Amino acid sequence: MRLRGILGAVLLVLCAGAFLVGGEARGDETINIGIMGPFTGPTAFNGEEMKKGMMLAVDEVNEKGGIFGMKINLIYGDSESKPDKGVAAVKKLITKDQVLVVGGGYHSSVTIATSEVCEREKTPNVVAIAIAPLITNRGFTYVFRTSPNSPQFLEGLNAWLENVKKPKTVAFLMENSDYGRDGEKIWSETVKKIGSNELTHLYYQIGDTDFTTQISKLKELKPEVSFSIGSTTEQALIQKQAKELNYVTQWIGVGGHFTEAFFNMVGLDAQYAMGVSLEPTLNMKDPIAADFVNRYAAKYNGARAGIFSGQGYDNILVIIDAVKRAGKPTGNLQQDRDNIREALAKTSMTLTQGKIEFDKTGQVFTVLPYVVQVQNVQGKAQLVIVYPPERATSPYQEPKPWDKR
Repeated sequence: MRLRGILGAVLLVLCAGAFLVGGEARGDETINIGIMGPFTGPTAFNGEEMKKGMMLAVDEVNEKGGIFGMKINLIYGDSESKPDKGVAAVKKLITKDQVLVVGGGYHSSVTIATSEVCEREKTPNVVAIAIAPLITNRGFTYVFRTSPNSPQFLEGLNAWLENVKKPKTVAFLMENSDYGRDGEKIWSETVKKIGSNELTHLYYQIGDTDFTTQISKLKELKPEVSFSIGSTTEQALIQKQAKELNYVTQWIGVGGHFTEAFFNMVGLDAQYAMGVSLEPTLNMKDPIAADFVNRYAAKYNGARAGIFSGQGYDNILVIIDAVKRAGKPTGNLQQDRDNIREALAKTSMTLTQGKIEFDKTGQVFTVLPYVVQVQNVQGKAQLVIVYPPERATSPYQEPKPWDKR
């Protein structure tokens, strides 16, 4: 009898403990969202900018109690800018971490691979930055993108080339990746339409630091326009080495490399360079963009909110909105993921990039980038909008020789 009493007491304690642990677990429940990005490696600071934009939104939502009384929890998958690393990281997010949805995504080559995993595993994937068209044109049903793709990004710049610049000679210095090759293809088609002569197509690898051979070749050929697509560090080194070699051209890129880190590295050495951008600081007439810029600066000690910060912010808010509209998670992981996928397809929000709505492929079609140029504004390198005319904040400036700047 005494033994039974002891066992009974033990069982009561265990049951009470289990009840308390279970209660604490319920109180600690989180909405787990996976975020892919290059958080180490050559483009880590761009991944960090995206992350900071996301954390601004997440912290604000969590400070208000989260959603369904649950806090948003971001779990990061580091691609290290490599497709194989990205695939391994996203598999962990989906299977081990059991995230409801995967956001982020920076490199196109990485995102092409990781989005295939998400589609196969029926996990919603909302891409933040990578712009290769292939990401959303494969007929996938679980893949969405809150950023314009490369044709959408380059539409305004192509119009400027055709209607304003009309170059007779052009050359290409491109990152040897899906990101660079896609832009190269689009620009090649555009300049053929204009009647420009393509003098050369040169390439480099992610992580390269010496571009003197390619720039020397460009200097020899003297193209009016030099197209170059790549990430922040490589583009900064290209600008600095072009100055060292006294090479003058109209540099044109996508513009995503125009980050705070880029301007810290090159300053006015980037003067006259052009691209396309959705940087929120250029759109301060829009109260939503202006509010984001001010809150970002307040949170990060006066830091400038760059394009990747805004894209990260928009990306995570679209995901949170879809999770909210899908309803409180049921515990059935696949059903919850399917509910979020259905909610994503019906997204309609206005954020820092503008209105976010998806077409039937999952591609945002409502965001319109603008053509920008780096100009000297009171002794500092600053991006200004130069096209289209109705949105321009400054006229286009022809590049001057280095000794006359």
